[in-house]
Amino acid sequence: MRSTVLPLGLCLSLPLTLALAPAALAHEGGPVADMQALPMIADIAPQAIAISPHVPQMGEHYAMPADLPTGPIWCVIEGRVVCVEYMFTAAALADGESWTGLPPGGTFPPITHVDFEYKPDGVGPFTEPLYQLHIWFAEPAVLAAY
Repeated sequence: MRSTVLPLGLCLSLPLTLALAPAALAHEGGPVADMQALPMIADIAPQAIAISPHVPQMGEHYAMPADLPTGPIWCVIEGRVVCVEYMFTAAALADGESWTGLPPGGTFPPITHVDFEYKPDGVGPFTEPLYQLHIWFAEPAVLAAY
């Protein structure tokens, strides 16, 4: 498994940025325990289109084509948004590019976990090395069934 060292500033600022997200982005209560508590893609982004088939534990990916590759990209299972994804090219990160004020594209339950993954071959039509940031609203145990 390849390990990539991220710039110290990114490592320190990402958790702080997520922790300081506006309270309006969360809903009442704690993390969702089942899919029925998650918002529907039709309510979050009715004009979004499917850009991928079902991916295990992530579902289909939806986006507004004009927002790609950065996003938001919504991971959708049975019509419900389980996470919001953003993609950043490795070259832009290496050049010190910043992304501030990224829109979540909706109001969501509390975040259950965050993944930041390096994809050396890109994904889909984006073949340049990139990083994917997934902000999850469903626990891994719930997603495992899909």
